[in-house]
Amino acid sequence: MAFTELTDKALKTLLKGYDLGTLASFKPVSNGIENSNYFVTTVRPDGSGEHHWVLTILEQPSNAREQLASVLDHCDRAGLPVAAILHSNTGETFSSVAGKPAIFARRLPGYHVFNPTEKQCQALGRFLARMHIAGNGWAEELPAYPRDALWLENTAQQARAHISFTDGRLLTDTVQRLQALLSRGDINELPRGLIHGDLFRDNVLFNENGLSGVLDFHHASFGTLLFDLAVVANDWCSDSHGVLDPDRTMQLLRAYHAIRPLTATEVWFFGTFLLYAGATFWLSRLAAAIASKADSQRRVKNPEEFRDVVRQHTAHSLYLDQRLLEAS
Repeated sequence: MAFTELTDKALKTLLKGYDLGTLASFKPVSNGIENSNYFVTTVRPDGSGEHHWVLTILEQPSNAREQLASVLDHCDRAGLPVAAILHSNTGETFSSVAGKPAIFARRLPGYHVFNPTEKQCQALGRFLARMHIAGNGWAEELPAYPRDALWLENTAQQARAHISFTDGRLLTDTVQRLQALLSRGDINELPRGLIHGDLFRDNVLFNENGLSGVLDFHHASFGTLLFDLAVVANDWCSDSHGVLDPDRTMQLLRAYHAIRPLTATEVWFFGTFLLYAGATFWLSRLAAAIASKADSQRRVKNPEEFRDVVRQHTAHSLYLDQRLLEAS
């Protein structure tokens, strides 16, 4: 169920501010973690049939804040399969329902995949490279990605009292290693730009023609492009124990590299950024699990999935040879 319950009357009132037709039906999207989402179907008086939309009620601010619409508009103009935010009859992108900001977008076709194929990893690599290129020239205006070295330390301090001694040692060692990494001058000079920040399998749609949609840009920020690629590799190319599948990983990287070539420094630090991305989501899930003890409505994903990813990257740091990216 959605966090914010939406009544038929409230939705009809909201729709009056848009040129989307009249309400035919709506239902909550059950897998939302941070926001409330509804599938909304409308009909127009011209008899053009049913039209399908997604209404998102923001339970917490997006990283991009009021620039979220701009992010999606830029990506849409670049030909990327995203759903731009619809403007109301008065030109606004954000409306209000139940005292919370809300946005409408077109419902994209397709389905989520749970066991990605090599071809699907290739498709995602191409999308991510194109999105990173699309951010050139304007992404600097976005807020910086917030999960930096200070966030790692502060969140780890809160989490240590809620995990085992062994996990606590792993977490402490990992955060110390990442703080040293993020303080390096060459790391701060890595290519930066628009990042999605949350490009997991449940935020991507496929159909019989290939990748058909990318969703949930609420973590979009100005950040290190390599971090975005590492987030994708951890989720799309790992097995249930956090072990990277070498074939899917290489297909992802080669497809990305063919469009936006990785620098030698990016190639060298990719393995460490896999650890950074894994630790970030281990900590964010631990923080959500702690918060859920005081908020029964809060939904939590399993932190141990990313604890295992961190363990794997700690024990077996990936070495990437740039020559492999050029292989056919």
